[in-house]
Amino acid sequence: MSGSSCDSISSMMMTCFCGEMTRCFTSKTSLNPGRRFYRYSKPKIENCGFWRWEDSSPGNSSIEVNLLKPKLEVAMLKMENLREKKLENLESLNYFKMNKLRNLEAKVSKLKMFNHPMYQCSSWCAKC
Repeated sequence: MSGSSCDSISSMMMTCFCGEMTRCFTSKTSLNPGRRFYRYSKPKIENCGFWRWEDSSPGNSSIEVNLLKPKLEVAMLKMENLREKKLENLESLNYFKMNKLRNLEAKVSKLKMFNHPMYQCSSWCAKC
């Protein structure tokens, strides 16, 4: 998410939670290309976890939320469609398995019938 440092001349000064000066970075992600942010400059092991967009303000946040609402609605529709498709697939799989079970039960029933003592021997059997 981090990138090159921002111009120290054009960037504002910001301190982190523990009072240290932060560094400005430029995002290189596909979601926020070129967007500048501040974070604690020390390694993760030593830092306080401070991180903030340079342009974060209540006005920008509400604009971002409004821009993201349609994307959320589309994602929710896609998720619902996938859920319905999965349910249809499960129902057809269940139908297939039930038919297979019925066929196996019919075969077992026939085998039981032929295992009946009446069917054990026939006139050509050497035992009788």
